Amino acid sequence: MKGALDAFGGAAHGAGTWAAGVAGEVGAASWPIPAAAILAGLVVLLFGARARRPVAALGAAGVAAAAASWLGAPVGSALGLSPSMLAVSSAAAAGAFAALLPPIFPALAGALPGALLADLLAPTDRRLEVLAVGAVLGAVAGFRAARLIASVVASAVGAMAVAVGATGALRGTTVGRALHDHPVAILAAAVILAVAGAAFQYPKAWGRSTAGPARKRDASRRVAPDVPEPG
Repeated sequence: MKGALDAFGGAAHGAGTWAAGVAGEVGAASWPIPAAAILAGLVVLLFGARARRPVAALGAAGVAAAAASWLGAPVGSALGLSPSMLAVSSAAAAGAFAALLPPIFPALAGALPGALLADLLAPTDRRLEVLAVGAVLGAVAGFRAARLIASVVASAVGAMAVAVGATGALRGTTVGRALHDHPVAILAAAVILAVAGAAFQYPKAWGRSTAGPARKRDASRRVAPDVPEPG
């Protein structure tokens, strides 16, 4: 468990450092660049989850790259690929397949945490079997939660773009400098925006609307008015 927490902390620190670096580059550019980042981020934050194929391709690529980083050297050496090449190849293949068949993405998004959780609980002599069961159960759960996963992924991407763009735009101010010097604050702002965006997008995420079935049921219950027969 401690190893998983350490890995999560390292990933969060790396993400914050990356966001601060990108924000610095965005802030060094002319004002249309941070403005475009903020505008594009807002669009994705509020409406991006409705686009099934782009969300599926982007999300599946990210999940595949994360899985390749987790599997790391053993799988890469078996295939004759370096870890970085394995991550790029996995991301490209998963993104392409998910663009053609979007349900692949939520299944992958559930399979990875399922396998990670199983890895923490698996006994040494049955590790492979427990990992497989965890991945399968996670894939089923992810497939069932496709709308939630799509809304979270799209909102997270949009929130990060808004946070980075805003930090870059405010680079010359006290707030901007404080955000740049404390990358975790950028992540915290992105998380808050992502939660709000996911809640907003959820009802219509993944190309669905919760109001649709209700409207169809109401329409099916309506009785057509009697039309008098001629003559």
